[in-house]
Amino acid sequence: MNNTSTTTTQKLLLAIDVFPLDAIWKIAAGFAVFPLTTLLFGKRDSIGYSLAALLIVLALIRLLPLFIRKLIPFPISVKQAWHERRDTARKHDSYQWKKLLWIGIGMLSYIAASELFWTGRLSIACACALVGGIGMLRWRLVAPKVRPLHSP
Repeated sequence: MNNTSTTTTQKLLLAIDVFPLDAIWKIAAGFAVFPLTTLLFGKRDSIGYSLAALLIVLALIRLLPLFIRKLIPFPISVKQAWHERRDTARKHDSYQWKKLLWIGIGMLSYIAASELFWTGRLSIACACALVGGIGMLRWRLVAPKVRPLHSP
């Protein structure tokens, strides 16, 4: 692989975790929550079932990258950048909470597209978007004080 393609590949790998790509895949994950709920539990407006599906999606968001990092040999510079980002996420809760904004937007998008304005699902989606929005605002306040993260 030549130096240009390596640099381009590294930039793409690092961009996966940076706006707008991170928002896009988290919105897609949020969009999948309620179809997963229906697949696993049937068509019911149950807060419990919807929360269970949300927890499954959150676990997958956490575990899939872990397995991918173990299976695929990525460049050392990319691994180091990802490690620093994970370390920052562990230190700053607001960095973690902001992902709920995008997931909440995905769930709200699904609700709008499906026209299933069920109270339970709407409550969970709005709560995720609200709490996530608060987390995003908090991260905006904290981020300037944090050592700069690697960017693409």
